[in-house]
Amino acid sequence: MDANRFFSVPYDNRNDVKILRIRRRLGGMAAYGRWVALLGMLYDEGGVLDMNDQDMRDIVADELELEDVDGFFTELAKVGLIEKELYHSMNHVVNDGVCSEIEYRKKKSEAGKKGNAKRWGKGD
Repeated sequence: MDANRFFSVPYDNRNDVKILRIRRRLGGMAAYGRWVALLGMLYDEGGVLDMNDQDMRDIVADELELEDVDGFFTELAKVGLIEKELYHSMNHVVNDGVCSEIEYRKKKSEAGKKGNAKRWGKGD
């Protein structure tokens, strides 16, 4: 299995204040499960879900088993789990942690490729 297809969720994450708030407001542990599933979708899509795209809206609603996608994302934005301004101004779902991790992985991969090229005499 590809190690880059995994992301970390701390075992006590369910007790984070932001998570507790969405659990209270959005349906308990099912809301937490939706949040973790959303993180996976964000990784799959390079860190951004464009909710202006009707196909994406339908996919997200189906995957997260939601009827009120906007209500879900509005609550996530209120507690700071997604970028409030990007959601309200552009209808884009973005999480800073996911974007930072994707960028870190890209840089790590590029550094590895560069180092490997030097090792085999193909780089500067």
